[in-house]
Amino acid sequence: SINMDQILAGLQSWWYGFLSLFDAIPEDTIAITVYVGGTIVALCCWYSVAKRLPSPLGALTWIILFACLATPTVSEGENAGLAPALIGMIFGILTKEQNLIWSNLSAILFVAAVCFLVMFFWSRYQNQRKKLHQS
Repeated sequence: SINMDQILAGLQSWWYGFLSLFDAIPEDTIAITVYVGGTIVALCCWYSVAKRLPSPLGALTWIILFACLATPTVSEGENAGLAPALIGMIFGILTKEQNLIWSNLSAILFVAAVCFLVMFFWSRYQNQRKKLHQS
C-alpha cells in the first residue's frame, strides 16, 4: 500500500516541476499578465452584477471600476507602473504626498471622463439607430 508520505512527496516533486516552467518567463511578463488578467476577471464579475442594476447605474459603476483598476499609476519605483492608479493614490494618502494623490486621482478621472464620453456617444448612436429602424 502507498502511504501518505509517498503521495505527498510525489505531489511535491510534480508541483516543483510545474513551478520550474515559470523560471523561463521574465517576471515583468508574469506581473503584467496577472495584472491584466485580474482586471479582466474583476470587470467581468462586476458586469454580471452591474447588468442587474438600473440602466445608467450599472454602466456608471462599471466605468468607475474600470477607471480605478485599469488606469496605470504615476508613482515612482521598480514595479510602480504595474499597479493601478488607485494604489498610487492610496499610497499618496498614507504618506501624505499631495502630488502623488492629485496626479493619480487626475489620471483616474481622465480615464473615467473618456469612458463617459464614449458611453454618451454610444447611447446617442443606439438611439439614432432605434429611430431609423422604427420609421
